[in-house]
Amino acid sequence: MDERRRVLQIVGYSNSGKTTLLTRLIPLLEGTGLRVGVVKHDGGHDFEWDQPGKDTWRYREAGASLVAITSKTKTAMIEQRPLELPVLVQRLTEAGADLVLIEGFKREHFPKLVLLRRPEDEELLQSVSHLVGVVSWSADRKENVPCFHVDDVESIAKFMRERIQKDHPDEYKG
Repeated sequence: MDERRRVLQIVGYSNSGKTTLLTRLIPLLEGTGLRVGVVKHDGGHDFEWDQPGKDTWRYREAGASLVAITSKTKTAMIEQRPLELPVLVQRLTEAGADLVLIEGFKREHFPKLVLLRRPEDEELLQSVSHLVGVVSWSADRKENVPCFHVDDVESIAKFMRERIQKDHPDEYKG
């Protein structure tokens, strides 16, 4: 059983449309019964999730290594250290994700869909590993892997579902 089929990276240069593509794909995938987990790479910035002055922020500022908050509808946890991508993927899978979508992390070794917005972005195809597909803003692509237009989210979602079904036919019928 190939667990890597449950993970797919969406990579591309800044402003290529990665976040927009993912936000269009997630409801289609979830709508078929898949539980989707997402990991976002914050390329070197020190992101802020909780709001200054709120309790969770105050606990973190006081030096807590882990801070969690839960309610009737959701749970969030902040860990005050970076984690390797495979650890994040494992945690999301253990939490019930059928498919983990990763935005960014070009140098990691999970299967990748490369998003090409401009002709000069094509050099990315030569520098990434584990290329399984191309999503492009231009209509006609001729690659040795499946190619999709950025607006053809139905076909991209179908491609993702089929990757999971190939090795997990009994677990996912969507």
